[in-house]
Amino acid sequence: MLSTYDHEAFGSTGLRSSDIAFMARAGMVFLAQMDGETVGGCQLMRMVEEPTMMWGVGFYIRPQWRRQGLGSTFLAGVLELISTLSCSGLMLTVDAGNAAASGLYRSFGFRLLESMPEFYGRGEDRHLMRLDLRET
Repeated sequence: MLSTYDHEAFGSTGLRSSDIAFMARAGMVFLAQMDGETVGGCQLMRMVEEPTMMWGVGFYIRPQWRRQGLGSTFLAGVLELISTLSCSGLMLTVDAGNAAASGLYRSFGFRLLESMPEFYGRGEDRHLMRLDLRET
């Protein structure tokens, strides 16, 4: 079911069931739930080059639950949890055309590091963003 939600959010670049199972064993998988329903998800893993930094493999709120403040609440909870794990911050990519997600990340202090054309293939331009928790 989680892979269905991931594809709902990210299209063809969404994680498969086996990818999510891997993330649950080798990384972290978080779910946002409301009234017993999964309304969002997030997958994180530590970066090899910078072990105290987390990499956001995916972060989403399902379409029917968007624009209700759930993204902010969920992101705040994820950041609070990773700060208790001695993590120094979070890096992620965001679709270059997703102004709502970019705005959410900027509101938490993420900064744009670079734009990456065709990061996931033709038409899949991304922005690389970083939040340093020790600076906020």
